[in-house]
Amino acid sequence: IGVVEDHAYVGVFLPCIVYSKNKKREEETKRKRAELLFLILDDRRKILANREVLEGLGWELAYRPCQFKNRWSPGSVQEYLNGGTVEPAKVYNMVKEAWQQYIEFDDPSYYDLLTLWVIGTYFHHLFNAYPYIYIGGVKRAGKTKTLTLASLLAFNAIFSGNISTSAVFRLIQGGRCTFLIDETEHLINPERRQDFRNLLLSGYKKGGVVYRTERTSKDRMVPEAFEIYSPKMLANIQGLEDILEDRCITIIMKRGKNREIINREIDIQDPYWQEVRDQLYILYLCYWREVLEEYLGISDVYDVSVICDVIENNIMNELSGRELELWKPILALASFFDKYIPITSQTAETTQTTLKEEMLQLALRKAKEKNVENMTETGEAILIETLLETVKEDGYYKVKEIRDRMAEKFEEEQKWLTTRWVGRALKRLGFTDKRRLGTGREYRFTKGTLIDLAERLGIETSQ
Repeated sequence: IGVVEDHAYVGVFLPCIVYSKNKKREEETKRKRAELLFLILDDRRKILANREVLEGLGWELAYRPCQFKNRWSPGSVQEYLNGGTVEPAKVYNMVKEAWQQYIEFDDPSYYDLLTLWVIGTYFHHLFNAYPYIYIGGVKRAGKTKTLTLASLLAFNAIFSGNISTSAVFRLIQGGRCTFLIDETEHLINPERRQDFRNLLLSGYKKGGVVYRTERTSKDRMVPEAFEIYSPKMLANIQGLEDILEDRCITIIMKRGKNREIINREIDIQDPYWQEVRDQLYILYLCYWREVLEEYLGISDVYDVSVICDVIENNIMNELSGRELELWKPILALASFFDKYIPITSQTAETTQTTLKEEMLQLALRKAKEKNVENMTETGEAILIETLLETVKEDGYYKVKEIRDRMAEKFEEEQKWLTTRWVGRALKRLGFTDKRRLGTGREYRFTKGTLIDLAERLGIETSQ
């Protein structure tokens, strides 16, 4: 899937009858059945993707194509080539109703979020970055069921399962796959664990590559780069490391109370899933330009000002940097569907809201949650709070005194909390004015500098 010379295309393998001439007697032919790769374009052309045809267009395949069975049905492909189209509102509701039928969330906004995210897997290559979805929660909360449903709806979805890491890299590079990782993925092999970590840390953004040593036909080992940008959904109980979590929109699931939804099993053979995917492919080819325009039209400054109007208490601009980068595709898709879906009121007490406004509010809640969690759990945040309490006037303060005051904030002894750690943390935070006094060190602090730093990191001050 992609865009070439301002035309969107989808690669699909279609069943064909192939005729070949007999070299000795040209009038005789042999025929056989085969599945061949075609490019289906947004102008309803069907192009055989072999070398001869592509060279005539001045094109070439960047990577070896991956064949996925039954993702876009031949019948639907033909329907599209004959002029078929879809209604965006209908497609949106089909995906959302699937989530509502099988998964119970305590926050109704999650249904819209996952609906937009799944639809966005067909558009993700238009964006500079695409957020991961992290599904957390206790046992039997529905995490695996959520991944299963995503695998039936998302673009070229694959489970981590027993696939080798080298196969995963090739599938993502050659098929722009949606990669799903369940908690059953026990990464016992250290090399495999590191490969997946590299894949996840770099794969949320365009241009991300990993290097692997591959064996050539001449039995030589050479480094090879793999593009690994693609949508990814992860689920486990134990949580994620901070660096990886920064690339995710987090959903913590609770055990459901609606027995009808809990006990409703997903029939992966149900033809309904094929019908939904067929609609999603056509939606992409018919409306990719509109979605791209919405994405390019999102101005960082504009949307932050909108957020401040939407959310009460004038929360500071949490959606900046990576947060805004991750949410922009979701907001662009929401804005696109707002043009086709009527505004509805969720309850009699609430005012009418657009889908984009709903996602803006959810984005701010998530950003605030993440900010509070980061500020209460990281040592640097506690260090800054300690400095705000300790520094009563501008001057030099002993590192040991700072360490001792900081240690009082913990109920138990923290072995990592040493004067050496404090010194390194102060350096990371930008404090360089220091002096040695006897066997110890002192740093110079000013109240204004500390307050400015706290505000930049989202730490509340009494000033």
